[in-house]
Amino acid sequence: MDTRIPCTDGDHGAETDAPAGPPTLLAELHPDALPALNDGAMLARLGTAPGVMDGGWPGFFHRAHHLLPPDGLLLLATRQRRDAGVLTDPLGTLIACARSAGFRYLQHIAIAYAHPVGDRLVPCPPGDASPGVAHCDLLVLSAINHA
Repeated sequence: MDTRIPCTDGDHGAETDAPAGPPTLLAELHPDALPALNDGAMLARLGTAPGVMDGGWPGFFHRAHHLLPPDGLLLLATRQRRDAGVLTDPLGTLIACARSAGFRYLQHIAIAYAHPVGDRLVPCPPGDASPGVAHCDLLVLSAINHA
């Protein structure tokens, strides 16, 4: 999708006897990275679908939707960030952009940056997290066919 957004597609069941699941795209959206247009080869593969040429999050979601078949899943990992000292949560904007691009919001899973010590949780955020960030989020979105 973008060199700053690690993405992996899932080919479920290819090496096992388990039934194949829906096609899945897993993306990690670092809070400081906004998708930008890639090279011309990527854009040629995508064609002229509405929104594909947009930059930022809307463009990312339109390109992801174009790559997934109907009922394909987009798993999006992201977290909060600090802008000018204020902790912001991008989930509302991300979900709105995803819906505009043709995704259905299915689930939101919060993952705490903590480990148990006795009967309590002790924070242990990653080194690159903004101060005050205590969790990350996994959004589960399904591609909708608008045909």
